[in-house]
Amino acid sequence: MDAITSGPDVEKLIHLKTLYLGPDELLVAAKIALTSDKTVREAAADIDEIEKRIRDAVPIARAIYIEPDIYRPAIDPTPPTDVFVLKSSD
Repeated sequence: MDAITSGPDVEKLIHLKTLYLGPDELLVAAKIALTSDKTVREAAADIDEIEKRIRDAVPIARAIYIEPDIYRPAIDPTPPTDVFVLKSSD
């Protein structure tokens, strides 16, 4: 996970899946939040850098799929508990 989030290019790791395919092969799939002002060229360069960091950290990561997105906290399936409001009956 640090290989994905350690650079300035990732705003948030939204979702990560890995699948062990064999003795020398790991599949990594991640959905990441990039800032909304990125061009397609900048997003592609960021993804290339993330893939390089993953391969440096985990050499058996052969198939890497990175899906760029924009993080929208309103649809976060695990919001922090301080967002819940309990109404009193008094």
